[in-house]
Amino acid sequence: MQGIGTMKKNLLACAAMLSILFFSAMPLGASASVVVDRVVAVVNGEIITMSDLQREEALKKTEGKQSERLLLEDMIDRKLQMAAARKAGMDVTDKELADAVADIMKRNSMDAKQFDAALAKEGITLEQYRNELREQMTLSRMFNKFVRSGLAVDEAEVRAYYDRNVSQYSLPEEIRVRQIFFRLADDATSAEVAAVRERAEAALARAKKGEDFPRLARELSESESAAIGGDLGFLQRDQAIPEIAEATRGLKPGEIRGPIRCAGGLHIIRLEEVRTAITPYEKVKDEITKMLYDQRLENTYRSWLQTLRSDSTIENRL
Repeated sequence: MQGIGTMKKNLLACAAMLSILFFSAMPLGASASVVVDRVVAVVNGEIITMSDLQREEALKKTEGKQSERLLLEDMIDRKLQMAAARKAGMDVTDKELADAVADIMKRNSMDAKQFDAALAKEGITLEQYRNELREQMTLSRMFNKFVRSGLAVDEAEVRAYYDRNVSQYSLPEEIRVRQIFFRLADDATSAEVAAVRERAEAALARAKKGEDFPRLARELSESESAAIGGDLGFLQRDQAIPEIAEATRGLKPGEIRGPIRCAGGLHIIRLEEVRTAITPYEKVKDEITKMLYDQRLENTYRSWLQTLRSDSTIENRL
């Protein structure tokens, strides 16, 4: 059976064909390899030959037994749909086909002579092109009538899916940290390192005794965040300074650690909060709606094809 990607390619190609010359999807000329023909499938009395299948392989640029079998199943499905269209009186009329061809020529700024020349360059005749276009238009019409028509996803379904799968919309873990920072040059002497570390240790001792951390940051910190009590705000853990991100992993909110040396100096940090943000429903509503709609579209299409197959006589000889 076809997946939704193949389904759309085959059944919705009409829209694309009405906007550009889709010559690459037409039957090939003398370049296709020649085989002794034989019947590979019979669908309600209509045959599919090996040359038909081989031409399909050339068009789709596939090879191998598995691809051959899948292509044949696809061709069988198209036969079933075309037969259903005839039975339902949904054939594309000669006038509709002529209008479609005229529209293609107009969109490509071609007159009849130029159009014929372009087809000839691809090794196909106008009649072959018309036959392929008629099939694509018919398949699209059947798809819209029996698969797409009336298909919808209401917001209650979308909301229910979001609520059931809210973990899928979690953003990376975020941490909120306050710091007291002491500057220290990378090339500082051992004496300079010792002096700055002594100041940092003293600040750490005061913080652990219960002094107000934001007030200590405003008094002692040598970073721009000192003015706001050392508050670094929420950061995605994996985007924080690596040494600080690692130091916070074992902390609970309110706990303090330090001195931590990293580029530029020594840090005394207090973990304020850990949170896992969730993408708001409104931001993913359209994405979920499309996903649910596509799933329903594929399921409906598969069910419809299965009905056509169960009501038909199919002989696969491959």
